Amino acid sequence: MESGNIPREIAGGLLEISWYFPAGRENLDLFPEPVVVANLRGDIELHWLQFSFLTEVSSAVFILTESISERECTLLSSLQGSATKYYFIFNYQAGKAKQTLEFLKKLASMLKLNKSHVLWKGGTTNKAQFVKVLQSAIAAIMKSSSKRVSIEAMAETARQLGIQVDEDNKECQTPNTYAKEITAQIKDVAKYKREKLRLQGETWRNLAEVDKELCRMRKQGDTPLENYKSQLKKKLMDLCAQQNKHDLTDGLITFITGIEHLHHREKHYFLKWMKFGLDPTARENLSKLWDQYKEKCKNSKDDPKMFAELDKLISASSLGVQHFMRELGQFYEAECSMVKEGKMAESQRQFTHLPSIAADLMLKGFPMEIIDGDISNIPLQWVTDVLSQLDAKLGGRYRMLVLMVLGVQSTGKSTLLNTMFGLQFAVSSG
Repeated sequence: MESGNIPREIAGGLLEISWYFPAGRENLDLFPEPVVVANLRGDIELHWLQFSFLTEVSSAVFILTESISERECTLLSSLQGSATKYYFIFNYQAGKAKQTLEFLKKLASMLKLNKSHVLWKGGTTNKAQFVKVLQSAIAAIMKSSSKRVSIEAMAETARQLGIQVDEDNKECQTPNTYAKEITAQIKDVAKYKREKLRLQGETWRNLAEVDKELCRMRKQGDTPLENYKSQLKKKLMDLCAQQNKHDLTDGLITFITGIEHLHHREKHYFLKWMKFGLDPTARENLSKLWDQYKEKCKNSKDDPKMFAELDKLISASSLGVQHFMRELGQFYEAECSMVKEGKMAESQRQFTHLPSIAADLMLKGFPMEIIDGDISNIPLQWVTDVLSQLDAKLGGRYRMLVLMVLGVQSTGKSTLLNTMFGLQFAVSSG
């Protein structure tokens, strides 16, 4: 505020973190590799623990100051022997320049400083040029420094310094154990889906085709209408019976335990850990397939069958939480079909509790898939029962409003909804 001199009460000791990611265009990218810049708010003296942590995990530390006092010089000299590079940015003050230079000379040998490690910024300094000087310094560090620290390694450093790590909490670790039980089994995504998410295989595709044909009746030919409908319904029931023969796999049992028996915060952690475990596994394969797809698109003369095959491969290599929820939906659908046809007694049902679990997740902001992106199938009974459960949990007091967002790929549709309504839609391309 104007003329304000309010002491910091919240920001001191906190870090602002900015990420820079190159776009892969050499002429436009500022840096060739990803960079994290962490800005420590407040005075180093008052937040020495946070500063010590940064010196351990950073390739370089830029210290912004107006001058260096004797006490500050003593503190900074304790950093001697560190592999981190240190830079000083001085906001020039004529009255303290002589004293600062003396202490700087003392620090130079201890912290291995040279002229390029000291940047002066005065009142007349051109800001745009100064930013370029900083960018050049960071680019030079990236070329010469081989120091790379993963976030997991940073957590270990934090523990050694006595800083609390959120992931060490029991309510975070228990869900992580469940998630790892599932994700540790996944080496080949397509193979895992074939063997462990079996209800989404060829039977499911055939079932979706028969379901569509029941509505469209395009292949009836000379067969009488009622006969044709009867044939399709029998085929549908045979496919449902095939699905119903399958048992839950170990991964699905663990997944149900995670979303049913963990308490509110643990469920959030579990689904996040699942996402963190599944994304890298699927991403490596998908990146290669998308590159192939883009190359083929450039050459429009390529065989359409080739595009169809690539599409299938991309679909088979995608794996997220939605695939596990989809599998539960298929188990529920198959069971409902068997009960309707009188081939299973109501007392034999195993999956009546699943819609309630899905409704709970919706209330916590997690999405429910209505139509899948692979074969455009709507598991109608599953969706109906989940929404009925949602209505019951809300006491039947609320109207359900439908908000639709339309737009081409990668224009931030999911990001917009997540930001506005606190949802958990996946935001990655594809």
